[in-house]
Formats: sequence, C-alpha cells, structure tokens
Amino acid sequence: MRGRTVHLLGIGGIGMAALAGLLKARGFRVSGSEAAPPYSPAREVLTSLGLEPLIGFDPENLSRLRPEAVVVGNAIRADNPEARAAQKAGLPLYSLPSALEEWILPGKRSLVVAGTHGKTTTTALLSWVLEVLGADPAFLVGGLLRDRGLNFRWGKGPFVVLEGDEYDSAFFDKTPKFWHYRPEAAILTSVEYDHADIYPEVEDLFTAFERFVSLIPPEGLLVFCADDPGARRVAEKSPARLIPYGRSPEALYRLKGLEFSPRGTRMKTRTPEGEEEFLLPLFGEHNALNALAVLALLRELGFSLGAVSRVLSAFPGVSRRQEVLYRGRVLVVDDFAHHPTAVRVTLSALREALSPRRILLCFEPRTNTSKRRVFFHSYAESLSLADRVWIKQPPGLTRIPPGERMDLPALGWEISRRGVRAEVVEEIPAERVASEAAPGDLVVFMSSASFGSVYNRLIRRLQDRGL
Repeated sequence: MRGRTVHLLGIGGIGMAALAGLLKARGFRVSGSEAAPPYSPAREVLTSLGLEPLIGFDPENLSRLRPEAVVVGNAIRADNPEARAAQKAGLPLYSLPSALEEWILPGKRSLVVAGTHGKTTTTALLSWVLEVLGADPAFLVGGLLRDRGLNFRWGKGPFVVLEGDEYDSAFFDKTPKFWHYRPEAAILTSVEYDHADIYPEVEDLFTAFERFVSLIPPEGLLVFCADDPGARRVAEKSPARLIPYGRSPEALYRLKGLEFSPRGTRMKTRTPEGEEEFLLPLFGEHNALNALAVLALLRELGFSLGAVSRVLSAFPGVSRRQEVLYRGRVLVVDDFAHHPTAVRVTLSALREALSPRRILLCFEPRTNTSKRRVFFHSYAESLSLADRVWIKQPPGLTRIPPGERMDLPALGWEISRRGVRAEVVEEIPAERVASEAAPGDLVVFMSSASFGSVYNRLIRRLQDRGL
C-alpha cells in the first residue's frame, strides 16, 4: 500500500483535502485537480501539505501523472473529463468514503458521529479528547480545529473518528457516505428532515439512518440523544447496546443543569458514576448535549469520567462554529448554521450567553435544501430571533425549479411582518452593517460557506468607527 499513487478529483473540497492529508501520512503519493484555485480553508490545508492542485480538469493530467487509483469528490459530475478518462483507462474509482474504507479503516476501531445537527462539533470534541488523553487517534472532521488549522490526523492508536455524513458518496455511488464507515460505536445527535435534493421524502432520510445504525455490531455501542424523537426512532433499529443521553429522565447520561456566561456553558450532569460538573468553552444547550454524548461514549469505552471532563473544559473550538472574529465594543461571530433548527438554537444560545443589545444577522441560504421552499415558515420563525436581518442571495438559486425554489423576497417580507427588519441583498453590505451597529451589538454571520472578504471589510469599518 505504501508508495501508491492516488489522484483526487475535486481536491479543493475540505473533506477531500483532509483525505489527501491522511493518505500522505500513510505514505501515498498524492496529486489532485480542481476546477479553480481552492478557497479557504481547504487552500490552507493543501498548502500545509505541500500540495498544489492542478487547475482545470484535463485528461492529460492522468496521462502525465499515471495514478494507480482515482478518488472522485461528490461535487464531480459524471461528464467530468478526467473522470471519464479514468473510466476509459480502467483505473479504479473510489469515492471519498470508499477510499477511507479501503485505506484508512482497516485495523482501526471506527467511531462515527452522525445526525442532522452537531456532527462537526461533536466529532471534533471526540477527536480532541482522545488525542489529549494519549489514545493517538486518526480522525477526519468537517471543520478545522482552531488550535492547528487542520481537520484531520493520522495516528497509530486503535481508534479512527469520522464525521458520518448522510449525503451521497459520488456520481457512481449514490449510497450515503456513512454506510461505508464500519462503525464499532456511534453517536447519533438528532434526525430531522434535511437534504431535500437527495431525500425526496422524510422517510427516505430515516431509511438511510436506520441502515447506518444497523451496521453497528451487537457488541458495539450506539450513544443517542433521548430528547430527539428522530434519534429515538432510529436507535430502535440498531442491534448495538443503546446508551441514551440528554435531559430526558430515561437518559443514562443526563444533563441536569446549565449556567451560561461569556466564558461558555457550565454543565451539571448525572452519570452512572454519580454527578459531574465542568465548564465547556462553547455556548448553548445543544453544545452541552454534544459534549455529554462524547462523555458518555468515552466512559463506556473505558476512559475516566474525570479525565474526559477536564479535557472537554480546554476544547479549543472549531472554525466557523460560534467562532469569534472580532471582539470590540461590537462582537462579530461566524457560524456554519444553515438548517432552520440550527439557526434557532445558535441564535438563542448566543443571546442567552452574551446578552447582546441587538443581534444583527447576515444569513445565506446556500445549501440545496435551504434554497427550497420546504423550510420557508421554519426559516421565517428562526431568522426572526435576530433584531435585524440581511439575506444574501445564494449562487445557483435559479437552477432550482420555480415551484420548489425559496422565495427570498417573500421570506424577507414574512420576517418583517414579524417585527424584524429584513432585507434581501446580492452581497452582504459590510459598510452598511457596520454603520448600523452600535456598542453592545452582536453581528452574526451564518452560512454553510464563507463570506470571504466581507468579514475584513466589516471589521475595518467597525474599527474606523471606534467600535
């Protein structure tokens, strides 16, 4: 295996960049192509690996590089010229999850974090604790750990931690990614309708999750959120030992109390060993539940409860998950939230922990689901938790069939009808946002993608105004 040459199509995706890092750490020779120069943060990950993507998909790349296998990102279409050339040449094609299954999982105990909400933060928490406790894990997370600016690690210890995405794998492999991950144990945070472009009906989504938990062996573990109806339903389909967590009285690991402050969330928990209390440097009940899930899984795997809670207290955080970009008389926070439930719980957590004068929200409905009408009323309700809203028109909106497409002007009108001034814009007007801000305000960016230069323009303008 060592020394094998692998070429990655779509290497500029954050998951594919992490796979490149794992393969390099395993001794593979790695190259990759991308349609355009990668954006941050994948750009920084690839730079740290010494990998310069080939820009433009060209069959000549394969002729020159002569890879032994090709990994195809799920953004790559069947008519991609390099993908077609690889098929014509008879090269083995892998999706990202099947490459992990083939080259990373063998010999490892697979711990998978799945769920509609909280996957990235929970995966990062689990990976961080295992590393600090000396378990030397391998991991792949959907966001960058802030202490190192990377989202992967290859370790020689027994565990590999993976973020279990329910999205499809590749144009030639329409199965959900997490079906490839051979889970020995898993955390299931929640199951709620999402990915309307992949799952036409909610039952299709539940079928995918039910198949995933059925892959955990009877001697394995499924730690699931007892507060979430979807997670409870799915957990019943697993042959594994079930470990419920949450606020529910039936939870084996129970969240008894929370205290919020600008430093984070103080958690009071009840476990099979008694009560445990610690400060989590993240905001909100949803993040407290994510940490409780990690505490439950690791205790069931034999780790010390006290040691796990101490390490959780020092968690450095994940980029674009409640990430503070600027702290002056105005606070600026960036977050990945895009599903209406995630928007609601994140805004509520920030308001409760930080007590801002007002929340000024810059929101982009960028995912294939958020561009559709399916969550119109849920978005109106969630976005109305802010005090002022700008909604950025996302790219590709007009490619959604008109009957399914989110009506952004109507959404803005509905939010305004609820007493919150809302405006639909082509680009977030950084200077205007800064001009409306006042001491004590909180500016929140929310999107599944980066807002690019807008952050710096806003911060410079705030500084110019002495805020």
